[in-house]
Amino acid sequence: MAIQRVVIKNYRALKTADVVFNEGVNVVVGDNEAGKSTLLEAINLALRGQLNRRAIQYELHPFLINVDAVSQFIEAHRQGNPTAPPEISIEVFLADTPDVAALRGSNNSEKADACGVSLSIRLDEAFQAEFASYVANPAALNSVPIEYYKVVWESFAGASLSVQSMPLKTA
Repeated sequence: MAIQRVVIKNYRALKTADVVFNEGVNVVVGDNEAGKSTLLEAINLALRGQLNRRAIQYELHPFLINVDAVSQFIEAHRQGNPTAPPEISIEVFLADTPDVAALRGSNNSEKADACGVSLSIRLDEAFQAEFASYVANPAALNSVPIEYYKVVWESFAGASLSVQSMPLKTA
């Protein structure tokens, strides 16, 4: 299995990232705190559904969301121009091989027919009323209500994923 491309939005230090990998060995370099480890962590998160060796559902906290995205969300509400809460999106595009054929589909941000997986952390529609109450007083708003978020982990085919159903192993 070869990773061809990773597209990340609002994950930790990475507000946006679109990384294309070459066949063979790839070297990721950059300054301290540039997002090198975050890139690898995001790939592992999308392929395993885990953070710190625990299911991501149990590791959710507001600091997973890019600080600039959170600041823009808060500022927009304080300015009277409320925006949707920021979401995390991680897409991993894989080389088309028989062992990942079940992951093929167009359920990705580009609607491209490809093999891959996506993991998003976004507001759970079931908590719309609670969210509305949370943002009702913009002056008191200082974070995102991560307790109203959900994790959606799917193949590009649109199938929900679990650790048991994932045809890949990572190291």
